[in-house]
Amino acid sequence: ISHTCKTTGNLFASYSAPEEPPVMTYFPCVSNPIKFVRLFLLVIVLAIVSLSIACDSGSDSGGTNTEAMGADNDFAEVSRILLPGKLFTLDDYVAAGWKKSKQYDTETVPQSTDIWYGFFNTKDIEVRFYNSHDIASGAGFESAATVIEKDSFSKVAPNKAGGSAVTKYKAFAVVGNTVILCELSVDSCIALVDALGN
Repeated sequence: ISHTCKTTGNLFASYSAPEEPPVMTYFPCVSNPIKFVRLFLLVIVLAIVSLSIACDSGSDSGGTNTEAMGADNDFAEVSRILLPGKLFTLDDYVAAGWKKSKQYDTETVPQSTDIWYGFFNTKDIEVRFYNSHDIASGAGFESAATVIEKDSFSKVAPNKAGGSAVTKYKAFAVVGNTVILCELSVDSCIALVDALGN
């Protein structure tokens, strides 16, 4: 828009005002950031809802695992799970220096394939064999735990594998596909496993 002033005798006889900038609407420019902010907030809300649902379902499904871990933790001071990828035979234990003495009936120990009583470093150690580490760490662990029992911290429990032996065990270890019951403490188990690993 041009404004012209023609006043005679005036210094500003011929004056043209500068052009005014065109009137623009900023709504299209402003609307994009608003949409972006709304979309961003929506994504955050959805992420928070998804995380809360995932946490709730995780805590529900984790309940069983926590209980199972709690059961194992009851025996943490008297048990170990070692060398899960290994499979051992009676000859492996004999080669490690364990001296076999008597074979027990497997009927009283579920899913075991062979059970031997013997000695290592003058300590009584019973070795129970299973077909796999999974069975040893499952049924084998449970069976050994019933022998040790939860009060093994204060007293020993008798050997329940059978026979007339009066050996008492205070610790056990799941070693590969075997479970070993040990006299006095878990250190006796670990000493044999060290020899076995070598």
